[in-house]
Amino acid sequence: MAASLPPDLRVLCRKLTSIPPTQLPHALPSLINHVLHCKEPLSAPQERKVKDSSSEGAQLVHKLKASITTHLNGRSREARFTAIGLIKAVVDVGGWEVLRGCGPWAGGLLSVVEKSDPAASKELAVVTLTKIYMLVQPYQTLVREIATPTIPTFITACLKLIKVNPGENLQTPLSVVETICDAFSALIPLYPTTFRPSSSKIKAASRSFLVPTLSDDIVVPQSLQKASRRLLISLHHVAAKSGGSDEWAKLVDFLLKDLHSTANQVLRAVEESWEGSNGYSRSQVELDGEPHGGGLAADELPLWTGINAGADRLIGLFHYLSDCLRYPTKAPVTIPTSALVDAASRVLLIARLSPKSQTWDQALPTVAAIGREEREELWAAMPDIHIAALHLLQTLFQRLEQNTVALAPEVLDHLVRVFKSGINLPSVRTTGYASSVESLDPLLGACCRDLQQDAGHLKESEKPAASTTDPKKNSIAANADLFLQPQASAVVAATPLEPEHKAAASALLAIVPSCLPQRYLKPSVRGLVDQTAIVTSNRDAMLASVLNPYKDQRGRVYPSILPHLTQQFPDDQGLEILRTNLRAGAQSLAEGEPPLEELPVAEEEEDEEVQDEEMKDDDGEEDRAAKKTGDLFKPATFPTPQLEKNLPIQSNPFAPSEKDRTARAGSPPKRKHEGSDPAPPKRQILEKSSSPDRVLAAPVPTAPAAEEEEDDDDDDESVHLNMELDVDDEEDEDEDE
Repeated sequence: MAASLPPDLRVLCRKLTSIPPTQLPHALPSLINHVLHCKEPLSAPQERKVKDSSSEGAQLVHKLKASITTHLNGRSREARFTAIGLIKAVVDVGGWEVLRGCGPWAGGLLSVVEKSDPAASKELAVVTLTKIYMLVQPYQTLVREIATPTIPTFITACLKLIKVNPGENLQTPLSVVETICDAFSALIPLYPTTFRPSSSKIKAASRSFLVPTLSDDIVVPQSLQKASRRLLISLHHVAAKSGGSDEWAKLVDFLLKDLHSTANQVLRAVEESWEGSNGYSRSQVELDGEPHGGGLAADELPLWTGINAGADRLIGLFHYLSDCLRYPTKAPVTIPTSALVDAASRVLLIARLSPKSQTWDQALPTVAAIGREEREELWAAMPDIHIAALHLLQTLFQRLEQNTVALAPEVLDHLVRVFKSGINLPSVRTTGYASSVESLDPLLGACCRDLQQDAGHLKESEKPAASTTDPKKNSIAANADLFLQPQASAVVAATPLEPEHKAAASALLAIVPSCLPQRYLKPSVRGLVDQTAIVTSNRDAMLASVLNPYKDQRGRVYPSILPHLTQQFPDDQGLEILRTNLRAGAQSLAEGEPPLEELPVAEEEEDEEVQDEEMKDDDGEEDRAAKKTGDLFKPATFPTPQLEKNLPIQSNPFAPSEKDRTARAGSPPKRKHEGSDPAPPKRQILEKSSSPDRVLAAPVPTAPAAEEEEDDDDDDESVHLNMELDVDDEEDEDEDE
């Protein structure tokens, strides 16, 4: 046994007795590292240690535990802090063998929480006790010996730390309060009956951290708000028998009522068009004085005063409802879907349809009795309120998934309305980039524009500065560099997006070709999506575009961007899958959906005339749409990939073409002039032979051209070839006759 013992165990025991107590916190990282290397002797059963010939391992483990206990009960604060950290490490690696003897440690840790130790020691003791209670929960014997006697004392000691007495400031750091809230949230589902007597005290102690406002005396960070809300939501686990679902429903109902009462105060400057339903209605409020709300009761949220504080309370209530949907419940619950959507609709209806041409006062009917200052503060807070409401709807869709299909049209209308109203704010665009297609045009255009600007392929719109001075007075001090026209050689500077903003826009770009009905999508929008996917190297969006080719209302298949995908991701294994998919697509097109290459030549002139008329109509519609949406669909200027020059443009690049194979065998490819346009045409109409069973003659070999100026010989040879084929056909017909 002695030979198999790790040296870390001896080193650990020696350091704990030789290092001065004041220096132990500095050595704590190395001590914990030694503990992690001693997992085998710490977790070995006691019976196995007795059977071994040597009891050195058992003696060292006992010595280690005794040293930790001595430091935990000592007078030195530094030694107690070190002992708490070592207990946490030993419990993690020791398992049941350590847990069954950690009763004295639990008592010492509780004394640290109750004593006047530093906040760091208290926080570490709370974490260690929580870990012990979570590990002993599967063992009923250990629960009766360790958890049941000490958890009530643990709850009382923690509540003293987070409770704010009236007229006094909180003495405990907010990080420790957050740790206590997280500890309670983890333990309540495991020990619901033990926490049941203290549920009301927990609600009263944490009410000031749930939905803080500017009227509060302390500034509560977002992490503490989430931790406290999760704690209050988990209290439905302590309900007796099957009452957890009812408690959860009561909490949601209370939040909805408080939300509407707060909205009555915050939105009193607007004549709302929203009509209440599901038991929640709009009520008249006093117009004198400032908006106010809240209460002093233990089951109410704290008081607030002022439009800014009311907006904070409204935003916090939306986040509170989102958390109710985000965290698991004790039993199945009934989600009030219509009530949640109705609450979000109330604030989402307050938006500007044309933010560029009208102000908030012009877009919405207002109450004349409300002053301009309050209205302006409300307009400034509306984007944040919209984002909070959209987050609630997003959480609802994530929780219910496909069961929210019936809500999609209504939510989509609200989304587009709010997106137009706050399109100038990145936070609104980030929230709106989530999946009646025509209404999404502004959203998709803004998404592509953001991604192209992030990639550096789109210049920002230049706004000429209005000159207020006399040009004659400043003619001498003119900048000579302005006459050099540096714009031609200027490099387009990228406008980087926030990581969340870019991720949301990229995800939306990949969803457009795969999830939206393509027949209702405008060609300009689909072209902009494909263009953005190429210039930003969005592999998922390019793959979705290839798998979902675009067809217009006449059934014509537009060119695939597979060459760009092959060029940018040549080692992608998905290309082989794409090849099989495209062959299947070509077969389906042959059955009833002819691509562009197979359109009859006889209808070419009629198609061109109809297309010209449609182009004129489309141009008129696009001009009118451009005035509304600005330059969202303005294409970016970026270099065309070199691979595109020699690629045939067709719906299926892998489908063989006998005509191309025969023509290229007889004549080398033409050279292109340097000034020619590298962009390929949008479509090609190839001539289809009227007799498919005709056997083509072998191509006649031709001598290579002596000079580069004789490029037209290729066309002459192809003409001679067609004439020879016609002559052969006539001879065959004469022989048959």
